[in-house]
Amino acid sequence: MMGSRRAVVYLALVFVLGFACGALATYWAEKNAWFHSGKKEDHSPLQWLTRELDLTPEQQKELEPILDKTGREYYRLFEKVRPEFEAIRQETRGKIRALLTEAQRAKFEELVREIEEREARHREKYAPPDSPAENEGKQKESQTQ
Repeated sequence: MMGSRRAVVYLALVFVLGFACGALATYWAEKNAWFHSGKKEDHSPLQWLTRELDLTPEQQKELEPILDKTGREYYRLFEKVRPEFEAIRQETRGKIRALLTEAQRAKFEELVREIEEREARHREKYAPPDSPAENEGKQKESQTQ
């Protein structure tokens, strides 16, 4: 009985930490808009710096490609480490599955599917132009039409 209680606590902890990390990453990305899909949102770094530093239109034109390049570099860096992150995630999920009953495993798989769908939407939303994630989104879009 004690072992199953401990497993539930660990499972809850994994989900809470995963949710917290995802929420923080989403908040940071949205607040800083480093990963944007070509749309200059109200909270983009360019608009923020323009407002805070009173940039001239010429300075804005020069700053925009700098920020775009930075966003693409951040995205490429994340794409490099994603396989390692995924390996750890899959190993953890396997350990969690081993602890669960068949009914719990079915619910767990549903939760995992929801998480993965949310992350896919997030990657698509913040993928820089001409990135694999943006191209995947365009392919899915054309398949549904």
